[in-house]
Amino acid sequence: MKISKRVKIGNNNYYIIVDVEYKKAENKFPSLRIKNYKDDYWDGGDCSILIEEVEKNYTLKKAKYYDKHIGFMADVFYIYDRIPFIDGIKDKDAYISKKEIDNYIKEFNINMNQNPNFKLNDARTWKL
Repeated sequence: MKISKRVKIGNNNYYIIVDVEYKKAENKFPSLRIKNYKDDYWDGGDCSILIEEVEKNYTLKKAKYYDKHIGFMADVFYIYDRIPFIDGIKDKDAYISKKEIDNYIKEFNINMNQNPNFKLNDARTWKL
């Protein structure tokens, strides 16, 4: 299942796509989890709080750190660096998948601030 959440960056509305699935929890009841991410914890409320913080902390300078020439890609990398569990990002005209983002990063040597300790349920691990 795919969940879409709006992220407002400056005057632009983007939608992150999160791929989730139901898994059996310890209590044998179904639990919605992030698919294909090392820490698969999912909570829509925690995600909304993270998005609010990402929006609030956005600056053009932070986005241009990633790409000085293509505004869409600068915003994509800004979001992806802070919300690493996404499956893709779209705006009104375009969609870019996680695989395409990762390929672009590799091909064009985009400097990302890796955050291997990121956990959606622990705001102390969020890089804003």
